Amino acid sequence: MSCSTAHTFCKAAGAALCLILLLMGGCASRSVPQPESEPRHATRQKASPKAAAVIRTARVLLGAPYKWGGTSPKTGFDCSGFVWFVYHQNGINLPRISWQQFGVGEAVGFEDIRPGDLLFHKVDKGAKSLHVGIVTDRGTFIHAPSSGKRVMESLLSNEYWRTHFIGARRLL
Repeated sequence: MSCSTAHTFCKAAGAALCLILLLMGGCASRSVPQPESEPRHATRQKASPKAAAVIRTARVLLGAPYKWGGTSPKTGFDCSGFVWFVYHQNGINLPRISWQQFGVGEAVGFEDIRPGDLLFHKVDKGAKSLHVGIVTDRGTFIHAPSSGKRVMESLLSNEYWRTHFIGARRLL
């Protein structure tokens, strides 16, 4: 319904219905601030050629199933198996386990992450306590989240991931 149609209808329908239509119709004359969809730092910077290759490989695997201990697109990935596979496909050797991956490369603060960096989160107190993903050039990271889900791309600014962030590592 257009704003002018809503206003015309409101004249005949009464104040309560008018208020509901205007709230639902979005006819406000000023813009409403949108929630922040990405971090304020330079996560949308251009990827280096090597990082771009890593990200392309990771994006090809979007939708692959999650499988605990998995390291293959045929059978599925867990988070560290996904990272291991993507980097291995690009000629970079990494340890297989997330807590071991957390010990390689150069430590990087959240404000300084770049495409291709590894992003680590503390997700629970169980055996799978560290979660890892690959930072992209879109203010996102690609990861194999958990059982029942598939490899996906998530916003770095997502509140859950921001509050569980524990570090990043640069290998490229």
